[in-house]
Amino acid sequence: MRSGTVPSEIRRTLRALAIGLSLALSACVTHPAWASITARQVLVVYNSTAAGSDEVLHAYISAHPDLPPENILDLNNAAISGADLTWTQFSTLVRAPIRDYLNAPGNPTPQGIISILLLRPFPHRILDTDAGFVCDDPNLIGNELVNGDATCASLDAELVLLWQNMEAGEAGGALDSLLDNMIVNPYHTSTTPISAFSRSRIQSQHSFVNLSGFAWGISTDTNRLTPGDMYLVCRIDANSTEEAVALVERSQRLIANKTTATILLDEFDVTAANELDDDGLFTSGDPFVAGDDYEETTAALTSAGWSVIYDDTFDFITGSELMLPLLGYASYGENHSFGGAGENPPGAGTYINDFTFDPGAVFNTIESFNGRALNGLGTSFGQEQVADFIGVGGTFAVGNVWEPFSAFVADNEFLLPRLLADAPASRFMWAEAAYASIPALSWSQIVIGDPLGRFDIVDDDVSLPGDLDDDGDIDDVDAGLFTLLLLDGYNSYRAQFPALDPYARADFSGDYQFEGDDLAGFVDAYLNQ
Repeated sequence: MRSGTVPSEIRRTLRALAIGLSLALSACVTHPAWASITARQVLVVYNSTAAGSDEVLHAYISAHPDLPPENILDLNNAAISGADLTWTQFSTLVRAPIRDYLNAPGNPTPQGIISILLLRPFPHRILDTDAGFVCDDPNLIGNELVNGDATCASLDAELVLLWQNMEAGEAGGALDSLLDNMIVNPYHTSTTPISAFSRSRIQSQHSFVNLSGFAWGISTDTNRLTPGDMYLVCRIDANSTEEAVALVERSQRLIANKTTATILLDEFDVTAANELDDDGLFTSGDPFVAGDDYEETTAALTSAGWSVIYDDTFDFITGSELMLPLLGYASYGENHSFGGAGENPPGAGTYINDFTFDPGAVFNTIESFNGRALNGLGTSFGQEQVADFIGVGGTFAVGNVWEPFSAFVADNEFLLPRLLADAPASRFMWAEAAYASIPALSWSQIVIGDPLGRFDIVDDDVSLPGDLDDDGDIDDVDAGLFTLLLLDGYNSYRAQFPALDPYARADFSGDYQFEGDDLAGFVDAYLNQ
């Protein structure tokens, strides 16, 4: 035990030490060797007439000061409000202004943008062209699907193919336009960064093939759709402006620590009913089926050294049972009791409130309307909401704004392993991982989270909190490093200690921030190790 040193003295003397250390380390700050999307390739779209939008924009600019001002488009239109737009409203109020902006002289260009980011509040659903809200009813949208005429979609999913004239030929017939049903996602299952694909033909009209009157497939000719012809559309969204701002802040400086992170994959009793995570549309050659998702995700993550809890029993695992912070959460949600094969989650679409989550936590459940409740819309069938997940500390989510059917729910086996790959050259940014996991375009999915979000992976078993240089002791060097973190020296610290987890070592208050609240804990460790 040390004596004769008081917190005020530590605060004064080690501030100078940390400033010197910060200057010494600034020359060695490194950046990821591979990053496929930069802030210059993101077009931020918001509507300044919507309450709270300016605050969310300010938070995003603060997080990404390298975002060029010309990459921010204000639609500035009070008519863009609420949750739902008709196709005509979408095409005239949202799609046309974005097209015009990208087509104007100068930057950004249509080819230079990879991701479009929508800021809260922003409508998230497009109504069916001839049946309005039909897609809110699973039975009715099922009929539309069988008839090849389901034209409802998420607004985000239609922006993915911004330059395709999706509505051409639409007259209420079976697959008479690209609006009908869904389109095979050419980036689904990809292991290649999105920047590897040419974007030179993104404004061209591409050719598709009719898949038995049920879906649009990718043609084999030279005019086929490629991943380079897509925009990876994400949104910063939540139940409130404050929660959206917190989401932006949580998305930065992400570290996933194999020693402390846990991922939960919760199925129902797979012996009692057919699984929902391996469904398809066709009996053979189905382009939407990738495999037995929960099982294959478990195998991929555990083989890479991640801690995975996979449950295929009747029990629905609750946060009060688990009592661990989670980095990834996937379950059948309110469908866990489907066919009597599982326990019904507690509450009515509120089970997520019992869990705690690490920054960067990912949510993907097999619930038809888990992305519906944004913009004050509310939910259907008592299902849990991605917005509620964001509200309790989550960061990334893929949700469904209409009934998607289980064949088209995002695949965890591409979502999570792409985000958490050991090799930086194989590790995706959030937008890439999300779209590699989504089987279909022009359908019901939304992707919530910063498209530029990307994890640093460490395997740091911290036995002595406060030991910031991992030498088995807490001394003046650690005190200097701790103060460096307080002085916003995160990048400098990570440059010198890339294998260590500064949150596990210096965040004594458990809020994943480095601030004055952590000082008392560090001083106690310093004096009493």
